[in-house]
Amino acid sequence: MPNWKHLQKLNGGEDIWYSDPQLSLKDEVWLYSAGGELRVWSAGTLHKPEPGALKLTTPVKERFTLFKPLSLLFVDVEVRGTQAVVRRGTMNGAYLLSLVEAADVEALVARYRTLGFRDGNPWNATKKRVTLREYRKGLSTGWAISVDGDRTIEQYRDETVTASHEEAIKRAEKRIRDREKQGFILHTVDLRDAKYPNPEPKAPKGSPKKSPAPRGPSFAKPQDACAAVDTAIAMLKDLHERFPKAHFVAEQLDLKKEPRRMDSLDQQLSLFKREYKHRIGSWNGAKALKPRKSESSWDYFLRVYGSITWMVDNTVDNGLPTFLCGNVTGGGWSCLEISDDLYEIDGLVEATGNEDLENLFVFHGGWHVGRSFAFDHRTESPTGEHAVVPFDESVQGLPRKTSPARIQPFGTWLYKHVSRLTAIAEENLREGL
Repeated sequence: MPNWKHLQKLNGGEDIWYSDPQLSLKDEVWLYSAGGELRVWSAGTLHKPEPGALKLTTPVKERFTLFKPLSLLFVDVEVRGTQAVVRRGTMNGAYLLSLVEAADVEALVARYRTLGFRDGNPWNATKKRVTLREYRKGLSTGWAISVDGDRTIEQYRDETVTASHEEAIKRAEKRIRDREKQGFILHTVDLRDAKYPNPEPKAPKGSPKKSPAPRGPSFAKPQDACAAVDTAIAMLKDLHERFPKAHFVAEQLDLKKEPRRMDSLDQQLSLFKREYKHRIGSWNGAKALKPRKSESSWDYFLRVYGSITWMVDNTVDNGLPTFLCGNVTGGGWSCLEISDDLYEIDGLVEATGNEDLENLFVFHGGWHVGRSFAFDHRTESPTGEHAVVPFDESVQGLPRKTSPARIQPFGTWLYKHVSRLTAIAEENLREGL
């Protein structure tokens, strides 16, 4: 819990809003004053909003934009003549508006590099995340623009193709200038997943090097279905430990060692914390065991591990098949949820009158958005395995039967699925560092 007295002292003794600071470092704190106004205490100086900065209408000569993608924070600088407009705040949220001399911009930007902010192209933070700038005129008239690859995108969908990425940026700046002349003012800065190829932003010479992500171990290819289960679990445990922000595997959580881990996700998890309490930390002490005689890989998974609940933040979910846990707000966003108590097929059978659906056993979340999986119990392999088939509540009929000899064991399916998801997630997490 924050030290409220200390925060009030940093706020010049004025009342504060009792909310966690957006940024809390030894020499830099972004806190909220009473009423929700964002203020920045930086190197011993408290900075308050300067609305007069909006009166600076000189054309933008140069931009600098730095990001902390996993923390959803940004620093945006518009050099306008001899002065510069600085915005420090939360993506798609509140920011502090202030003015500095253009001659001081280099030192300001250098400071935030040392605080862990990464240089981005002002129009894309990474090659996969592009910057969206939303402008407002009055209380109700809005206009948004972004640059994605070789095109500008206005109002989220109106695309104009140009000759290159650089030409698209020039066009965007011209469009912004035209809108500013009409009275539009920058309202929010946000990031969106890119649809087209973008260049990887390069930090200027002399910038602090990006901290390398710890390298993970190599996993041997499993020799049987139960070993495949163990390997898939080991891969999830490894990713959970190496990247301690923006995602977590509930069963691997240790709330004593990482009490704020769940809060690293910008999500409403109130229901999750209540409904999934029994899963949190349940892998404590779990380890690979010898399979029992005639035990299927699904039964082995249930006996040794019980469930998987992998939660991911929207800052790192690009390319991942996410869905709401339990199909309800407050359940949090997951890309992998496996258990034997997720779904009662009897309700769907009764609602549709389709008794054939009784042959399905749903073991994966996401049934409301076509991202679920089920076992087809119509056939069974000699080792007690059932075919894994896609599932959605809108299903009209069953897929073609899989012959027993062609059934892929659950453990093999899980290993392949987890391998694909962890590769995507790790790339996204590395980009956000």
